[in-house]
Amino acid sequence: MHIEIRAFRAALVALGAIALSAATAAPASAQYHHRDNSLRFRGGLFEPDGNSKYWNDAEELFTGNASDLEDAIVGMDYEMDLTGDGRLSLMLSGSAYEGQDDREDAFFVDQFDNPIVHTVTLDIASFTAGLKLNLIPNGPVRPYVGAGGGYYVWQLEERGDFVFNDGIFSETFKDDGATLGYYFLAGLDIPFNENWGVFAEGRWHNADDELSNDFEDFGKLDLSGRELSAGFAWTF
Repeated sequence: MHIEIRAFRAALVALGAIALSAATAAPASAQYHHRDNSLRFRGGLFEPDGNSKYWNDAEELFTGNASDLEDAIVGMDYEMDLTGDGRLSLMLSGSAYEGQDDREDAFFVDQFDNPIVHTVTLDIASFTAGLKLNLIPNGPVRPYVGAGGGYYVWQLEERGDFVFNDGIFSETFKDDGATLGYYFLAGLDIPFNENWGVFAEGRWHNADDELSNDFEDFGKLDLSGRELSAGFAWTF
């Protein structure tokens, strides 16, 4: 898994470098004016922060931490110009992430000295609305910043072997929910022509929710984390 993540991260960096090289090699006069709307398709990596009671307790009892659930995230944005000059736009976004990690009991092994292992799976889907401020609306490379908020839907599962009352048992624990959250973003748009371009951006999501069901009394689940992504945009 970690090899795949490193390869994915390297591919994102390479895409950004190629796009930036192409943009800076273009003549200074090659400036493309904005259109009213665009669809953006992105893929990247999401790394959970893990700053809550559930994550802290898990780190004391099992190997690993929240950052080990770093994995792929995909998303789509609809962007609509609000000012007529491309400076400020409304962005409606949706994204989906699933992270998975195998964890071992930090204190016990089985009768054959093998680790006692269970698998943690975290799914997060977000549906957000925000504002994007384009700092150089008609340049060959266009930096931007933004912020927004919305709905974060999640599911947590622990499946495998656990120690209870000095015995080992196999079980599956699940919980799910939905909560409000917000995000900040910063990135670069690099247009190739009036209709197509690429972009690279970072987002920081902030959200948490109270655990219940199979995780009753485990406190809050921190859903916050850092997203690094790149993709292409169709402007129309």
